[in-house]
Amino acid sequence: MAINEAFIGELQHEAATTRKILERIPAETFDWKPHEKSMSMNQLATHVADMFGWFSHTLDTDELDFAMGYEQPKVANAQELVEILDKNVAAAIESLHRTDDATFMKDWTLRSGEQVFLQMSKAAVVRGMVMNHIVHHRGQLSVYLRINDVPVPAMYGPSADETM
Repeated sequence: MAINEAFIGELQHEAATTRKILERIPAETFDWKPHEKSMSMNQLATHVADMFGWFSHTLDTDELDFAMGYEQPKVANAQELVEILDKNVAAAIESLHRTDDATFMKDWTLRSGEQVFLQMSKAAVVRGMVMNHIVHHRGQLSVYLRINDVPVPAMYGPSADETM
């Protein structure tokens, strides 16, 4: 199996799970946050939906330079979150389809101007910085839902609110 095929299957699974979370976020909870240092529900949910766009950026470019600017989209409701997710997932799958194994082994850099935060293979970035990062923040979102009495969907197995 080619590397891209493995990532496509995993991406589709994680996107479907993420969609279930994003669809449930009530607009009235968008400003809520569990602590003053935490992201709001809106910021965190938008970050999760937007991160699916990082697949394409990682595979189609050689770096992300924050000094060049990076803005997270602004959303007003769960439908807009899902639209961002769906757009980013479609672009990610397209990028993955055209990425061969050799491209996954090329270096990718995250920087802000001259300051380099990391440089590693595109495969390692897709796995560690993108996929694991999405799962981490989606886990936070599930806690945000629980605290706000919003039913948590089944993800890798049943939740207290939903069977598979």
